[in-house]
Amino acid sequence: MKASGVILAGGKSSRMKYNKAFAEIAGRSVINIIVDKFARVFEEIIIISNEPQLYYELGPVVYTDIYPHMGPVSGIHSGLYHAHHDQAFILGCDVPFMNMELVEYMISLLGGYDSVVPEIDTYLQPLSAVYSKKCLPVLTNCLENNKVKLIRIFEELNALTLNRNELEKFGAVEELFLNVNDLEALNRAKQIAGRYQL
Repeated sequence: MKASGVILAGGKSSRMKYNKAFAEIAGRSVINIIVDKFARVFEEIIIISNEPQLYYELGPVVYTDIYPHMGPVSGIHSGLYHAHHDQAFILGCDVPFMNMELVEYMISLLGGYDSVVPEIDTYLQPLSAVYSKKCLPVLTNCLENNKVKLIRIFEELNALTLNRNELEKFGAVEELFLNVNDLEALNRAKQIAGRYQL
């Protein structure tokens, strides 16, 4: 697919006692699970991290933030900036059960929109969303003006939102978008892993 897959691995993992990207489910790290999924769909895979040395062995190219220490807006910006394709799917490094058919569907809907973003019960999921390079000026402006609350960027983007009904065609929403960002979530992920091809 002529799109880039971007994994954001910049979080501090403050709720885990170690880097959540390397939390293990069914004997494999979450980030390895994501890289393998992305490899089946994307021509290009990028990891964004301010600790790049942790990820070199995984295979994908690793870039740091252009605007460091400014949170996920900066990670999305860096991913789009470095992507070779005009469209990119951005995923946090702690989401192991994302359905790649849903990802391909979201990319197919991008068209003239700046972004396609899932919305679960009024909450946008900007770290499981498709973005066009057309978003770069908005992201750059936000970063340069210290407007780094992620949800706020959608006030300036022409985004298509997908609601729960649309998302549920691809699986159980609470599982597809499960963030393995604390030990409780990790235990839940281990319980449901057997129902997924990881």
